[in-house]
Amino acid sequence: MNFDYKSRINTPINDEPIGKLLDTLRMESAFFTQSSLSSPWGMKMPPMHNCMMFHMVIDGEAVFKIDADEIILKSGDFILFPKGEGHALSDGNCLSFTPLEDLPIKAVTERYETLLFGGGGQQTSMICGVLLFQHPLAIKLLGILPSHIIIRNSEHSASNTIENITNMLDLETNAIGIGTEGVISRLADIMVITAMRQHMLGLSGDKLTFLGALEDDRIGNALKLIHDKPDHHWSLDELATNVGMSRTSFAQQFRKLVGNTPMEYLTEWRMSLAYSKLQLSKDSVLVIALDLGYQSEAAFSRAFKKVIGKSPIEIRKVYQALSA
Repeated sequence: MNFDYKSRINTPINDEPIGKLLDTLRMESAFFTQSSLSSPWGMKMPPMHNCMMFHMVIDGEAVFKIDADEIILKSGDFILFPKGEGHALSDGNCLSFTPLEDLPIKAVTERYETLLFGGGGQQTSMICGVLLFQHPLAIKLLGILPSHIIIRNSEHSASNTIENITNMLDLETNAIGIGTEGVISRLADIMVITAMRQHMLGLSGDKLTFLGALEDDRIGNALKLIHDKPDHHWSLDELATNVGMSRTSFAQQFRKLVGNTPMEYLTEWRMSLAYSKLQLSKDSVLVIALDLGYQSEAAFSRAFKKVIGKSPIEIRKVYQALSA
């Protein structure tokens, strides 16, 4: 019996709509901080645009102040801020909250840091992180997510995942070695996806409209065509024909599930790819424009500014300034 490995590796993975959506997310870890805190302590996190922030309590307790609410997290609990909203956290007694930029954070690598902070009293250890995302599907997903998601270590549905990842994160952050940064990044990704999955599985159908686009074979196929060939000059007729629908039915169903027209989504997808290329590559604006199917830099720049709100040059300059 021959082992046909090519056939096996080319076989697509079947998954539920939520799984398919989560599989499309492309998150780039910005930084992780191992925090050793001692009472009294308090800190304030600023809003971070296009970022997800998370905190995992390894040992001890932390009190989070979110608007008028106070939430206590204990060992093994996890909180995710999908929209990067600002918040404060403390030992529950400290009335002074030190801004993030004033904390004595020590850089270990480009993306991994440590924090030793507080007055020397009762100890709390945490792993905190920020994940940057650019994917348009991720941005749409934020529309159905709350300001924060909590997973308790006591929740049976996620307790095994929480406990295992907590243990692995604790081991990795206490023994920095070859590949540690990559391992921490992937563990954090799994933790974030676990939190999002737990929340989304509990939502009612009317709050999961966009997931219907992935569940629908024809609209989901149209999205795949756009994603796979963003440089192609797609037309409404061509997309409808490819998925076996009439022009009118396709346009109506696409807008109902996705939230905008096929052509609007194509432009958003292209601009999202361009946004990443402007930040993560040294390609010229003209090269990026041509790669995405535009025949001139001017036409691309107009479309980009209409969607993003800033010109390609402005986006690149801002990113370069932040990197510096």
